[in-house]
Amino acid sequence: MKNSRMTFYSRATIIISSSIFTILLGIIVFFDITKEKPKQVGFAWDKNSKNIAALFTMTNENGRLENIRLMESVFKDKSLGFEHRSFHNKSSKFIYNKMTELAKDVGENGTLLIYLNSHGSGSGSRFGMTTSDGWFKFSKVLKAIADVRKIKRLIVLIDTCHASGGIQEGFEGGQNIISTIGLPELSSYPKFGNSISSVFNKSSERVNYGLLSEAYEEALIIASSSVEDLSYRGVFATRLSRAFKAAKQNKDITILEFMKYFASLHSNTKQKPYYKALPNENMLFEPLFQNALIRRIVIVDNDNTNDNYPIDYIPMPSAD
Repeated sequence: MKNSRMTFYSRATIIISSSIFTILLGIIVFFDITKEKPKQVGFAWDKNSKNIAALFTMTNENGRLENIRLMESVFKDKSLGFEHRSFHNKSSKFIYNKMTELAKDVGENGTLLIYLNSHGSGSGSRFGMTTSDGWFKFSKVLKAIADVRKIKRLIVLIDTCHASGGIQEGFEGGQNIISTIGLPELSSYPKFGNSISSVFNKSSERVNYGLLSEAYEEALIIASSSVEDLSYRGVFATRLSRAFKAAKQNKDITILEFMKYFASLHSNTKQKPYYKALPNENMLFEPLFQNALIRRIVIVDNDNTNDNYPIDYIPMPSAD
């Protein structure tokens, strides 16, 4: 009798334990399924994460504040997935400290975008931008970020004279600056969805993956002019905001297509934008606004006598 009771209790314990395990497993699976996955898209690596656009000027001359206003207009509707913060006429020390703060604040899968506007001069390691307390250096920005953490994606917009000198000074590792945006080398890239292996095979010879910065996993830097040329005040911010305004009318546009359009707005001036993507150019083929370029498939009735369906339609299977 005692043994039968023990057997009963043992079976009951096993059943209860199994039930609890099943319930716990179900909860874990449920939360794993319902948790939103990162949407690798556009400037923001993950739109579900906390993405910050930090906009800086370093002097208080005419037009500087207007440049910030133009950049704010890009992010205010949050369609790019960023919240923006503006800082006008700030010193280099303030900006370095703010970078440390922003690196802590940006999401785990977040993107930090920074726009910087001032005077600039020099090339290579001697490049700098003017502030009230001396030279602003991109290498020091990266150190301020890396001292806190490595962020997922960093976007840098450099609006100053001789701007691609900032790419040389802070982002020498990885691939070389390929070209002025819009020149044949960039224009020859295939559209999203076509084979791109030949493009990356060609560029991969110039990539040193061991030189990735400790400040970011991926980076895209867009400079307002070459290291040899001046940047006319207001041109970069005005045309960048105009390019974003046009892009928002086309939700399927890729970063590459956006950059080509932005470059086309500079056809009537000597000032040409430059760029650099690290560790490779994969992000250029991401859609700017959504997580995938997926053709919409609309289900239509198979009994419809009109067989001239558009290419993105498929017939609904018959009931039998």
